[in-house]
Amino acid sequence: MKKYILSILFITCAWFSSHAQEKKNILFIAIDDLKPTIGAYGDDYAITPNMDKLADQGTVFLNNHCQQAVCGPSRASLLTGLRPDLVQVWDLKTKIRNKRPDVVTLPQYFKESGYLTYGVGKIYDPRSVDAELDAPSWSEYTYPKDLKYAEGYAEPAFSYYQDPYNVKRVRELRKEAMEKGIEKKKINKWVQKQFKPAFEKADVPDDAYIDGAITNQGVEYIKELAQQDQPFFLAVGYKRPHLPFAAPTKYWDLYNEDEVPLAKFQHKVKGGYDKAYHTSSELRGYKTEGLEIGEEDGLAVVSEKGQRQLIHGYYAATSYVDKLIGQLIDQLHESGLEKNTIIILWGDHGWHLGDHRLWNKHSNFEQAAKSPMIIVDPTQKTVKQVSSVTEFVDIYPTLADMAGLPVPTHLSGKSLQPVLDGSKDRVKDYAVTQIARGPVNGYSLKSGHIRYTVWYNNNPRFKNSLDGCKRVAEELYDYEKDPLETVNHANEKEYKATLEAMRALFLDFFNNEREYKDFEVGKVETPAGNWEAEANKRIEKYRKGDVTLTVLDKKGNEINGEIFIEQVNHQFRWGGIIDSRLLGGANKEKYQNEFANMFEHAGFENALKIKHKKLYDKYEKAIIPFLKENNISLRGHALVWEKTKNMPKDLQELAAKEDTASLMKGLESYVDYGLENYDVTEWDLLNEPRECHEVQDMTKQNSWAHWFHYGGKVRKNDNVRLFLNENKVISSPYKTAQKNIQFHLDVINGILAEGAPIEALGFQSRMKQHIAPQDIYDRLETFAQFNLPMLGTEFEIVDSGYQKFTDKDRAEMTKEVMTIYFSHPKVEGLYVWTPFGNVKKAFYDLELNPRPEAKVWKEQLQKWTTTLSANAEAGKVNFRGFKGQYKISYTHKGKTYSRLIDVKDAKNNIKVKLTELNN
Repeated sequence: MKKYILSILFITCAWFSSHAQEKKNILFIAIDDLKPTIGAYGDDYAITPNMDKLADQGTVFLNNHCQQAVCGPSRASLLTGLRPDLVQVWDLKTKIRNKRPDVVTLPQYFKESGYLTYGVGKIYDPRSVDAELDAPSWSEYTYPKDLKYAEGYAEPAFSYYQDPYNVKRVRELRKEAMEKGIEKKKINKWVQKQFKPAFEKADVPDDAYIDGAITNQGVEYIKELAQQDQPFFLAVGYKRPHLPFAAPTKYWDLYNEDEVPLAKFQHKVKGGYDKAYHTSSELRGYKTEGLEIGEEDGLAVVSEKGQRQLIHGYYAATSYVDKLIGQLIDQLHESGLEKNTIIILWGDHGWHLGDHRLWNKHSNFEQAAKSPMIIVDPTQKTVKQVSSVTEFVDIYPTLADMAGLPVPTHLSGKSLQPVLDGSKDRVKDYAVTQIARGPVNGYSLKSGHIRYTVWYNNNPRFKNSLDGCKRVAEELYDYEKDPLETVNHANEKEYKATLEAMRALFLDFFNNEREYKDFEVGKVETPAGNWEAEANKRIEKYRKGDVTLTVLDKKGNEINGEIFIEQVNHQFRWGGIIDSRLLGGANKEKYQNEFANMFEHAGFENALKIKHKKLYDKYEKAIIPFLKENNISLRGHALVWEKTKNMPKDLQELAAKEDTASLMKGLESYVDYGLENYDVTEWDLLNEPRECHEVQDMTKQNSWAHWFHYGGKVRKNDNVRLFLNENKVISSPYKTAQKNIQFHLDVINGILAEGAPIEALGFQSRMKQHIAPQDIYDRLETFAQFNLPMLGTEFEIVDSGYQKFTDKDRAEMTKEVMTIYFSHPKVEGLYVWTPFGNVKKAFYDLELNPRPEAKVWKEQLQKWTTTLSANAEAGKVNFRGFKGQYKISYTHKGKTYSRLIDVKDAKNNIKVKLTELNN
């Protein structure tokens, strides 16, 4: 039998060790200023074998668009999943969290959902985030100053240049600036006004440039992440082919400059709108020897030779980045991660290469708005090409959906999963790109092969409606008939119906898709049927008792008169977890008083955990007398927690050496210590086995069963019950619930099959998503089959990647959880994990101001407490009340007599003789 059980155990452990890998990893590749100059997009001139190979393995989105063709706004929109008018980042200086401090970004959402989020290179535009490149987003980030370059090479000059001539020229100009007395912080700007080449060809290794160094770090991250138990979100951001077009010589040599394709249409649109254009000021800001850039009619003038040099440089830089991407993908395969990793590759917007005599981005034309996106999901058969419109706001919901996470409902985009799996050919009718020319704002809608751009004055982007804004221009392009955008068809009769249809789409967008909403995964609606009525029936049945009370005076005579009946304690344990530093610290009296007002039972938050018992030693003299004085019971938490980082250092060292014999003895001695030295009613003997199983992995035995065997054997007091305490089971978000519940059922069955004495089940009740009340009850019922007492051990409501909770949510959920737990006959209590704290999940802030949870907790306890006055006839009183302890009082001739009684059962026949109580 034991051999069979151990076989089951090995299967379980093997399942768990691969459990993290069941969650798909994400490799998130961002490329700065990359337009669809990729072979997979039909560019026969581009040499991009690695991106083409990715496209062959996944899906190419042929009609994909950015939300604003400017680096900062485009990335801010993509990474928040919100359109520019919602995130309110339209420029290169506004910080995302200055406008939306509580926004949950794409990597942050994955981080809060249990992912390791690593980043290197340009993901956010650094001007849009904090110095840590958005600290809430990352588990780890490698900053530019920490990148390592090829041996013998320093960081490139201005992070761009490695050609010896260019490096020397920069140094000379810096020296000149210092000699001129130019302020230190202004030297770089002064130098770049004199010398800032728009391209560079240098005979250097790939990792002499910043993108090569970024790749090296990305490769190291993949190696590291392959060793982790958690799934990962790895973001690698490339700087090229953004200006300057700097790449090693070998990539320039892939192309013949005389053959590079020049833009076919280098004029303004017939019937166009002047504000649709710009002067290509970004390119004009570069100072390149031999390259003169003029201006005519508000457009840039570049000689044919200059155009060829620039376009050659763009393609060379693109091929350079392509080669580096190949190194990333190769490492993914070498690390064995390719079968479980979603890859997404995107360029943050398009780029003008001389078309319309425009360079750079900053427009609503097709060449700036259209952006490449390739997605590879190795676990599903994907559609190879998608021609329907998509946009970058779709990335956030798509990756969440593909990774099996709840898709947030507040986002501007839609999941593309239906077009990836072929169940739909499109998920939306149009994509929106926008740009501002001062107070004149242009919104451009791409729908099928039509682009409609409308321009309004008076800054409508700041407003909720178009009131006070005048439509000053319209553009309409038909890419089937006119792929180069040579003619504006907005005023042509042939396109009148199309124009009206596009106007309607724009008004639908502007009026209905620009309302900012807080992060929301979506509250689970309570299903039809009155769950509360059913719960109250159970409460009436299981939590109340009928009492026949016979009251006698001191002499044993039956009392006639009014008897006051007051419930002073509950049979159901309404408990709270003690923060030792608050209830044992300098302001202990105020916290102790409020704790006693709220809770009848207690547990320690940290002091009883294996590496924190010194806290208990420090505070027990202040806390234990308080508990005893208020008749508050104490439970112990986490004797054994099979997670190395939660062990004392000496045991961590044994674990590192895999000295399993000594490790087991060390843990046993801690069990001995806890069972002998702590005055508690029960112990969470084993904590979180689903996630914490390192000892079991090392020993290759059912260590979980061992702890119950051992604890049952060495405890001196058999009344101290031994709990199995687990997280993310009853409170598990829907996406993981079935899997977690089944795993915990297997754990319990495995321990019991070994004959180990589990005596009760504890369920951490940390709510990170709204779980419908009936579903909570059904989950409890699943574990009621073991006929063991159950306890809610760690109740709190925590903002997470699954859901952000309003005060109303918190109040409603507190009532639901309390009611469901109280209504289940096998549940014997519910403990609040964070009674006091500045964190939002705490019931009170540190000044004891109650939050919604505290208010509801008190209201419900008052509702479930029996207090009444009754007339005793011949000493008899009959009542039905909530089970617990009661104080029975009788006042006669100015003196009050009282006695405590216990109402424990469905039927209670109690005879009491009252003793005198002080007046």
